[in-house]
Amino acid sequence: MSVLPTSNAGHKDGLGERAYKLNIHDRTLPPVLGSLFKAPGNLDFETAMWEMVNLILKPRKTFRAIYYQRQTKNQWARDDPSFFILEILLISISSVFWSLFYYNHSLWKCLQSIFNLIFVHFFLFGFATATFFWITLNQPRFKFKSASSSNIEWAYCFDVHCNAFLVILVALYYLRFLLLPLKFLGVLVPNTLFCASTIHYFILTFYGYSQLPFLKNISFILFPTIVLCILFVVGLFGVDIAALFGFGSYT
Repeated sequence: MSVLPTSNAGHKDGLGERAYKLNIHDRTLPPVLGSLFKAPGNLDFETAMWEMVNLILKPRKTFRAIYYQRQTKNQWARDDPSFFILEILLISISSVFWSLFYYNHSLWKCLQSIFNLIFVHFFLFGFATATFFWITLNQPRFKFKSASSSNIEWAYCFDVHCNAFLVILVALYYLRFLLLPLKFLGVLVPNTLFCASTIHYFILTFYGYSQLPFLKNISFILFPTIVLCILFVVGLFGVDIAALFGFGSYT
């Protein structure tokens, strides 16, 4: 079974020492982060925006398109940081909206909010989930025997998180802000948005890993959706589930 690509250690090629030095960021960092040190000419924001729109509207189609795109490269993880940059920008803008127009924060509090959303909600949660799936899915029990030597790149796991987190970003950071006039409904709106977007996060995560042809038995990724459905029912009794998970109070 031919599987493209797998993670392998990099090495110097015939392009010489200069090319090796120019490529050092790709060797020491995940591709999407290493690309941040490259020239702006590598950025393709048009494709990144297309991916964002379709991840919301047609996620399965988008993951298939991403898979076919990977066939021309020797890696699963994206090497263009445009999607990553846009996502960070959207998180920052949403934080400013909430800080200035809802919480009436000072400039310092606004900066703290931006830091919290980017480095705790996005990065810390993303690093944790990416590392968990990287360790777990590289176990032999989740691979076909014919592809036992194939490994998932950690960078691809983080890519899957970035793709899936987009739904949480849109629902909890933007749509929830637009629905502030419905505060009279109590915790129903934030609980619905939190549970629905987080369920969608795990569904998109499942789609992301299901694109890898050497993986099997990955339906366990969807198990948290059952817990989230139970939490939604609990929320019907007045418990602010979104606030419990650090997404702020609606009241």
